[in-house]
Amino acid sequence: MANPQNSIFEIKNFFGRHLGLQRDNRYSIIFENLPPEVPVLPEQDLYSITSAAGARGIDAIADNLAGYGPGRIVPRSQKFVGGVLLTFPITNDNFIVDFFNKWFNSIYSGGRNANNKPYLVQYYDTHVYNVKMRLKILDPNGNINKTLLFHEVFPVECMPFEFNMAQANEYLKYQVLMNYREFTLI
Repeated sequence: MANPQNSIFEIKNFFGRHLGLQRDNRYSIIFENLPPEVPVLPEQDLYSITSAAGARGIDAIADNLAGYGPGRIVPRSQKFVGGVLLTFPITNDNFIVDFFNKWFNSIYSGGRNANNKPYLVQYYDTHVYNVKMRLKILDPNGNINKTLLFHEVFPVECMPFEFNMAQANEYLKYQVLMNYREFTLI
C-alpha cells in the first residue's frame, strides 16, 4: 500500500497550507540612511536583477572532553558570511555605477579624486552605523511576504565590468558586494 504522506493530494495540501512556493524573482531592495555624499534615491526601490543574500552560520568550539573522538562541538556565536552580492543592469546614464562610486568615495576618497583626502576617520558613525538595506521578498501580486533587514551596510567591492562582443544584444551588468553586521527577518 502506498504511503499516504507521498500522495499528490498531501503534497498539494502542504503547499496550499503554506500559500504556495516563493518565487526567486519577486523581491526589491531599498537603502535607508545613506551617507551624506551619496545621492538621495527616489522613493522607489532599486531593481537588481540578481541578489545573493542571507548566508548565516554558527561558530562553535570543541570542549575537548576526554573520550573517544574529538569531543562535543559547542555553539558560541553567530556569524553572517559572504555579504550580499547585488547585480544591477547598467542603464545608459550609468546611474547605478555613479551611485555606488559616490558611496565608495564617501568611505575612502584617496587616490586621484579631486578632494584627495586619504581616510575619513569619522566614517563609521556617519557612513555605516545607521545605514540599512531592506530586501523585500514579494508574493506574485507584489505584496510583502517577508523582509530581510540588513544593519550597518556598506559596499566593499565591485566586480569587474564584463564587456563581451561574442553575444549580441546583451546588456552590461554591475555587481557590488555589500557587507553588513547582521540581518533580521521582519
